[in-house]
Amino acid sequence: MNKTIFKIFIYFTFTAAIIATILLIINFIGTAIIGSDNMYKYENSPHKILDSVSNSLSKTEKGFELNDKKIVPYNCWCILIDENGNVIWSKNKPDDIPSKYSINDIARMTRWFLNDYPVYVNTEDFGLLVLGYPKNAVGKYNIEYSMEWFDTLPQRLLGILSINLCLATILAFFFGITLYRRIYILIKGIDDLRQEKNVNLKERGIFKDISESINKTAATIERKNAILLKRDNARLNWIAGISHDIRTPLSLIIGNSEFLSESHELSNENKDKVKTITNQGIKIKKLIEDLNLISSLEYDMQPSKKINVRICPLLRKIVTDIINSGLSDRFKIELELYDEKATVLSDKNLIERAVFNLINNSITHNKNGCSITIIEYSDNKTVYLNICDNGNGVSTEVIKRISEIPKTSHGLGLPMAYKIISVHDGKFQAINNNGFTVKIELPKIKNH
Repeated sequence: MNKTIFKIFIYFTFTAAIIATILLIINFIGTAIIGSDNMYKYENSPHKILDSVSNSLSKTEKGFELNDKKIVPYNCWCILIDENGNVIWSKNKPDDIPSKYSINDIARMTRWFLNDYPVYVNTEDFGLLVLGYPKNAVGKYNIEYSMEWFDTLPQRLLGILSINLCLATILAFFFGITLYRRIYILIKGIDDLRQEKNVNLKERGIFKDISESINKTAATIERKNAILLKRDNARLNWIAGISHDIRTPLSLIIGNSEFLSESHELSNENKDKVKTITNQGIKIKKLIEDLNLISSLEYDMQPSKKINVRICPLLRKIVTDIINSGLSDRFKIELELYDEKATVLSDKNLIERAVFNLINNSITHNKNGCSITIIEYSDNKTVYLNICDNGNGVSTEVIKRISEIPKTSHGLGLPMAYKIISVHDGKFQAINNNGFTVKIELPKIKNH
């Protein structure tokens, strides 16, 4: 999460700095364009007009004449001054323009103004040609730079760009910190929302609408969780109550049936019937225990009695109990144990229940019998346990939904085993492979 916010912050900072630099360059170019006077590029610029007048001016016996009288604009005037300072030709000359000029007059005129008229000059073989514009039509400013200034201009421009880039980066950084904090609060709120924690964001600023939506979503989730918790507590209490009510009479049934099975007054046939009652009662008792256990595991309750459990002795005990409970000759159970010292930290009763359910699952779903092989081995970190049979296998739909608790008591064995292994931080894989195989991995205790 923090990496994502940091990436957003860096992206924002550099983007803002680049945009500021681009704008600065555009402003430089815009300033240069605005600062340039485009009138000098066109045909009616002063120097172009003077060139045209010079080309159109010809000398006659009476003096100088302009062949094209439209060359000089109607609001402008033009004069020709000879080397003695006398005006020897004029066009539209105002009355306040002198007809005689000294060297000082010429020097001042060629640089600035003549009687407040902006003037432009061209030197010709036959004299000095002067073009005048109306008063206040043109502004003139004297700007001079040394060659050193021009030589160092690129470095100074680069320095200005660098300074502006640094300033833009610093400003973007400070604005970015503000954005970073706001985004961080939003992302943390979303993460808390994912974990169904209490979320109460301040609803202000540019993310006001988003914060408001997150708060409303959090409130909705909290209300639904409260309803679900109330319903689940009622369900668990109901299951616990029913289990308790059934367990008491069931204990009496099993106890009395076991007592009767030892009686000498019953015939062998009746003893077999009593033994059947005892076995079925034990089966019902296990179903009730499974019901209570699955209710706890369904809500990811952790094992409460974790101890160091050696896997091999536990497997032998489970297999012995199953065989001694009257296992049919149609079934054959083989143990392949390779690490006698393999030990896991677990709730012994839960692990025993998981393995029992898997073996019993193979027995229950293969009425015609099958061979069941239990393989155990380990490495430095993991204890591996494979329970395989060569029976009919399990439907793909059952394997696909193995992590879901069924709504009836039928088919509880596999999901219960899956839940037990999961709450022990183990891995559970079920596959059909010439029968049915379950592969279990449990964390191994070191030095065992």
